[in-house]
Amino acid sequence: MTILNSNIAIRASGWFLLVAILLTADSQIRLNSTSAAAGIAIWIFFLLNIGKLNRRQKVQNIAVMSPGIALLGYSLWLSPDANWLSPLLNANQLIITLLAAISFLQVTTKLSSDTGQKSGKSGFKRTFLSTLLISTVINVSAMVLVAERLKKEGKLTSIQGVTLTRSFAICAFWSPFFAAMGVTLISAPGSELARFLPYTAAAGIAALAITYLQLTRRSDIAQFEGYPISVDSLKLPLGLAAAVLLLHYLLPQFSVIMLVSSLSILLVLTILFIRHPAREASRRFSNHISEGLPNIRGEIALFISSTVLAAGTSAIQSALQIDLAPNNFDALAACITLTLLVALSLVGVHPVTSNLIAGATLMPATEDPNLLAITLLMSWSMGSTASPLAGNQIILQGRYGVRARDLLRANIPYTLALLPVCYLILWLYEAT
Repeated sequence: MTILNSNIAIRASGWFLLVAILLTADSQIRLNSTSAAAGIAIWIFFLLNIGKLNRRQKVQNIAVMSPGIALLGYSLWLSPDANWLSPLLNANQLIITLLAAISFLQVTTKLSSDTGQKSGKSGFKRTFLSTLLISTVINVSAMVLVAERLKKEGKLTSIQGVTLTRSFAICAFWSPFFAAMGVTLISAPGSELARFLPYTAAAGIAALAITYLQLTRRSDIAQFEGYPISVDSLKLPLGLAAAVLLLHYLLPQFSVIMLVSSLSILLVLTILFIRHPAREASRRFSNHISEGLPNIRGEIALFISSTVLAAGTSAIQSALQIDLAPNNFDALAACITLTLLVALSLVGVHPVTSNLIAGATLMPATEDPNLLAITLLMSWSMGSTASPLAGNQIILQGRYGVRARDLLRANIPYTLALLPVCYLILWLYEAT
């Protein structure tokens, strides 16, 4: 076994990622910039974990990274410019820091069911809403935790799979804990959370209403077996979300990404040392660093690969002086962009990749970055729901036997119903 595949290397990689988190936080707080050292630490994590990616992840990353490398190489051959390589050293460290920091919440998150109705329409409603609330903070981990409690003989029913897909993806409309928000804030620099969040939240509420109306009319709703999460289990994630929003209001000089990342880790450390003796708390925290952080290698690899592709796309546009942006990014352009991004998701392009490229391409033509931010968040949520190739849906298909065609059959009508609502919200934003 090579060193790259050894357990020692994998466990060590988690500590490199922790170093990247700390360096990024230090650089953001002191200089309001990214850190080259943090980028190097992230690349080391990536290289140490390549051998542990599964076949699908390797194919996906090769498909995303290879064109980026080719475009960068050709651009440098046409017109050498070292600045085109700087995004590679940056390594999307703000988003990766967010992703890694939020993963620590798994250490202290415990789910318990309440004693209310768990089946039928009532069970669906309570399972859907409670899973959505906890997914707002701990992301796809919440979906997996609930799926583990719902499964029978290792499988979920079609309606359970659709419910979990929606409860996860809808959170991308508003959650500052989602990678979607991190990508959006970076792809639309200058956008303000307080300015665009009411509009994306409105789209999220519409998504909730469409989901409820659609799924409660299904013939199999009476057989739905749910897992409504207790109020006690929701206190921690909802309290953390409230703290982030409050601190962002009181300390606007700090980015949302850094507030979420810092508070997540500090909260986990505090809870661990309250619940356990110092030695046990330290053991649990360090175990997550050496075992839990390497488990998000798939997501981090995709962010790295998407960074390479976005850098290559930007470089070739500069080298060949290609301008793909409209003269002005207005509501009409936003509607067209949203439609194209959702369509790309349907053919397997991850929102990380498409949104980073869209942001780099459209920002030069964007007078109001909030309009672009709204568009990107909408596309992320809808793309994660519409595409059976999205990561959250692949988990349900691979682990719990939910059929891709069942998800697609339920989610395409939802997407078609939600698109016009999102168009309307984009036009309303422009008019205000």
